[in-house]
Amino acid sequence: MSVGPLEIGILVLVIVLLFGARKLPELARSLGRSMRIFKSEVNEMKDENNSPKQQGQIAQSKQTDEEFWNSPEMQPRTNPVDGTRNQ
Repeated sequence: MSVGPLEIGILVLVIVLLFGARKLPELARSLGRSMRIFKSEVNEMKDENNSPKQQGQIAQSKQTDEEFWNSPEMQPRTNPVDGTRNQ
């Protein structure tokens, strides 16, 4: 009896669900952030043909990475009663 890729995949999924349940929301949030960054980089590459004047204006209008990640929209939501994270 051999173990195929389907069985290995199911086993990995069960392990992740059992032992990684607390980390899954953080992983999903991280993946979403990565996708946003990737999308913005792709858009910047498409806009590379803009004139230098336009590129300077784009750079000035963008937030720094630190400002972006520290903004209230990017922070985890907390429960106002006991201060715990909503999951």
